[in-house]
Amino acid sequence: MKSKQYTLQHIAEIRAGCPFRERLEADAAGTIRVIQLKDLSDRNIVDFSNAVRIYMPAPSESYFLHKGDLVFRSRGYITTAALMTEDADDVILAAPFLRIRIHDRTLVLPDYLNWYISTKPAQRYFTARQAGTSVNMVAAGELAALPVPVPPLSVQQQIVDVAGLAEKEYRLETELMQKRKKYTEALLLEQAGGGERHKEHNQ
Repeated sequence: MKSKQYTLQHIAEIRAGCPFRERLEADAAGTIRVIQLKDLSDRNIVDFSNAVRIYMPAPSESYFLHKGDLVFRSRGYITTAALMTEDADDVILAAPFLRIRIHDRTLVLPDYLNWYISTKPAQRYFTARQAGTSVNMVAAGELAALPVPVPPLSVQQQIVDVAGLAEKEYRLETELMQKRKKYTEALLLEQAGGGERHKEHNQ
């Protein structure tokens, strides 16, 4: 079965995060946790374990994040999304981020959509439509019009699995390269130091 083409607005709801006019005042006893840039990992996962807590009476339901929601980085040079992989009832999203909530998860997997938003076709789409001079920004309307190929669920899951393995392999290789670099540098520094000591000994 071939993929079907949809625009994002036909498969998901897009809502803006909560606008805060002033800097957030952390409150250890606060009942609401707020997702900011620091809470979006380089693995495109929402990590709310250290999200700032605030006191905020009755936030709008449209600001809350739940498992399977995506947080889109609408401002700046990085136009990717991060996925909520755990559920919570006290986590809201701050502006200028956009919340993406899939209408029907029997049609589109959140992990698949999160992956697709990071691919070259999607990134080219965002780059061509970014507005602004000093700060690039993708408007909610432009995000909503993003074309998304939607293959069968089984194919989506295969894509997610393979992409996950490739990412894991890349991280392991990067870690190994960093260790090799440190080891080589240590050997070279030892040789350099030995050379200096040898010179001092001969003087």
